[in-house]
Amino acid sequence: MANVMLHTFELSDFEKVVEQVLERKLKSFIPKEKEKLTLLSRKDTAKLLCISLPTLHDWTKTGIVKAHRIGNRILYKLEEVNQALNQIQTSTKKGGLSC
Repeated sequence: MANVMLHTFELSDFEKVVEQVLERKLKSFIPKEKEKLTLLSRKDTAKLLCISLPTLHDWTKTGIVKAHRIGNRILYKLEEVNQALNQIQTSTKKGGLSC
């Protein structure tokens, strides 16, 4: 048999508890915000990476940086450029110039 306990609660305490429970439950129904997609032009990407446009073209051809084409424009996703930077940072090469 279950134990039944009776307590007296203030109305404000009861309201707070109900509000907290409702907030937790409603958060599961709210769709999570999608990350904002940031697209960079070739010029902006080269400037961000401190490289020339021909170097960016070579890196795109070799697959170091992923590019996306829409019409005759080539665009780069900021997230993918950052991922490429993370891969470069794990390299064992030392030295190099900073921009």
